[in-house]
Amino acid sequence: MSSNGIETGSPEDPPSARTQANLLGDENHKSFRRRLGTLAIILLLVNLAIGLTARGQQRSLADYAIRIYDTTIVSTNYIHQAQISFRDYAEQRIRTNGSAEFLRADESLTKAIAQLDAAIERTNSAQARTAAMAAKEKLATLFETKSEPADLAAQLKAISGNMEQLGEMGTDVVLSARDDVAELADKLERSLFITIMTSIMLAGLALLSLDRMVTTVNRSRALFSASLEGMPQGLSVIDRDLRLLVCNSKYVQMYGLDREHTKFGTPLRTILMRRSATDTGPTDFKTFMNESLASAADPTPGPIEHQYRDGRIIAVTSAPLPAGGTVSIHTDVTERRKFEKEVEFLACHDALTGLANRVQHREFIENRLAQLTQGASFTILCLDLDHFKNVNDTLGHTYGDALLRAAAERLRTLVRDTDLIARTGGDEFSIVQTNTPRHLAAAASLAERIIAAMRTPFDLGDHQVVVGASVGIAIAPCDGTKPDQIMKNADMALYRAKSHGRGTYRFFEAEMDIKAQERRFLELALRQALTAGEFELEYQPFVNLAQNRISGFEALLRWNHPTRGRIPPDEFIPLAEDTGLIIPIGDWVLRTACAQATTWPDDLRVAVNVSPLQFRNKNMAASVASTLAACGLSPNRLELEITEAVLLHNDDETRNELHEFRTLGVRISMDDFGTGYSSLNYLRSFPFDKIKIDQSFVHDLTDNPDSIAIIRAVAALGKSFSMVTTVEGVETLEQLEQMRAEGCTEVQGFAYSKAVPTSRIVAVLEDFGKLAKAAA
Repeated sequence: MSSNGIETGSPEDPPSARTQANLLGDENHKSFRRRLGTLAIILLLVNLAIGLTARGQQRSLADYAIRIYDTTIVSTNYIHQAQISFRDYAEQRIRTNGSAEFLRADESLTKAIAQLDAAIERTNSAQARTAAMAAKEKLATLFETKSEPADLAAQLKAISGNMEQLGEMGTDVVLSARDDVAELADKLERSLFITIMTSIMLAGLALLSLDRMVTTVNRSRALFSASLEGMPQGLSVIDRDLRLLVCNSKYVQMYGLDREHTKFGTPLRTILMRRSATDTGPTDFKTFMNESLASAADPTPGPIEHQYRDGRIIAVTSAPLPAGGTVSIHTDVTERRKFEKEVEFLACHDALTGLANRVQHREFIENRLAQLTQGASFTILCLDLDHFKNVNDTLGHTYGDALLRAAAERLRTLVRDTDLIARTGGDEFSIVQTNTPRHLAAAASLAERIIAAMRTPFDLGDHQVVVGASVGIAIAPCDGTKPDQIMKNADMALYRAKSHGRGTYRFFEAEMDIKAQERRFLELALRQALTAGEFELEYQPFVNLAQNRISGFEALLRWNHPTRGRIPPDEFIPLAEDTGLIIPIGDWVLRTACAQATTWPDDLRVAVNVSPLQFRNKNMAASVASTLAACGLSPNRLELEITEAVLLHNDDETRNELHEFRTLGVRISMDDFGTGYSSLNYLRSFPFDKIKIDQSFVHDLTDNPDSIAIIRAVAALGKSFSMVTTVEGVETLEQLEQMRAEGCTEVQGFAYSKAVPTSRIVAVLEDFGKLAKAAA
């Protein structure tokens, strides 16, 4: 135990043994000490009172014994001597024959009276004094008595009796005094016994208090040690001379200290030198040493952080001690600082791609606008991935996220360090191109590189995806002096690029704002069109070339706006896809087409297009079944046309969905065949009923001789797979004959009929019948 009350332990002790301190008890112990102290004081006062009482009794006993000796015993002795003198007198008087004998008798009588006087003077008993005085008076009368011997003998006998009574009275007083002394002595013994017992109790209480205090101190030391060792932080206590008083195991482990560096009294400088000498020591030794010594000598509020060579960041918080010295808490804040950096990063970066987010993108544009000098400019390129929604809808979000990360990596390779790439939406990115003297040419060049890079197939593990990109470009400050305005204009240029066939770029132009306003108006109108009954269906026949008859009709959606008239499908169908309105609209088309087909001849089928968004609905097969049951249409008369985008995610779930339709008896047709990704795999994975060759191949027959080869190959594939091949967009008799010659099963187009309302179906059938008879 050191002089300052801290137990340091031996050098062989573990660190936990050196963390014990001499602590006063807790509140319960303090309360016990107060009660024990009060009881001890009371017992001391009682013991003092008893001791003082015993002391007084002892003194009284001694005084009483002295008084009895001085009075009763001496007085009784004088009475006995008076009795002896009186007997001498009586004997001498009885024998008196002459004057000499009288004289001697009177001397004895005088001596007896004198002795009675002494007894009267010494006695403290009023009764004895009265009796002695009476005896004295009787003795005094003898001087004058001249009686005859016989009378004298009687008188002397009477006086002798009185003298004997007086002697007995003295003896009784002595015996009574002896009893009083014995009683006082007994009381004194009891007082002494009580005093001894009280002293024993005080000694027991003192021992109990000492044991309780030792137990409390030991418990406090154990709790103190456990608390220090249980701390997740390191702790060290340094005295005013900058020497170690105590530390815990976490402190030793944190800095890799040896046992000799944790001894009581080890200089702080020695410990710091050891900490800096390890492989994981601080990166800046000089700053570390100066700050550590200064903080130990004069602690300042707040933690001091040090970076270590192993990547750790240790924060040290110090506080002064009342008696001098410093207590320090050492906390490893590495993970906390890492988390803070991650939070700070996520605050201005996109979590998926690591690119800047909208917040950082906006701040960057604001800073660039504020720093623009006269005549300077910068460019914003807004782009999104073409057909990304199809990938997300068919392959799933996992592949969609992988595609976004891959696209972000490609974009990073296309820009300079001074440029900023941001992800501003689902599949939307933005690039701020700075320091470009020829900004128009530089922006166009970057846009072309972006389009080329995004057109290259992406390898996403077990899937290869081809998307593409469209780019919109705005120039600051020409196209806006505020971030929102510039980004809005770049976004409008992007929509112009997408509306012109995708895979291209456009610069912002003033009329684009007008187009954007029109799009917003169209979206609002589209949301109201279904409930307002503005949609209707028209039907275009597809003709079986071998049988020379109409085998069915394809349902085509039309929108009759009350003020704008008929709006072309290529304007509102993409908008319905983008907004998700295609789902309720598609349900309406399915119900309406099936209901109207029930009025047709039983050998005619109705074909309904299904959007990838509709196909994602896991209850679509049940919806189709309920629709057929509600309108009474035979399932084999319904033909669902799906695009290859539905089959991008070629997995068991997709095939199961298709087989559910097959189980219902519904026919499945692959629309726009040859314009997608890997159509041959789809033909092998699911036995379609029909393949529809896209009309673009028919339109290119004149300008592109390869188109007829593609049509021929697809027709051969359909024949080998026992599938019907239908060619769309056949408008002339020459095209019709070519399709017949290539072995196509069906054709569809203006060569036979345009799309007509359901009320014209009967007329179309009649007209075709007449033409067929004429041709025969």
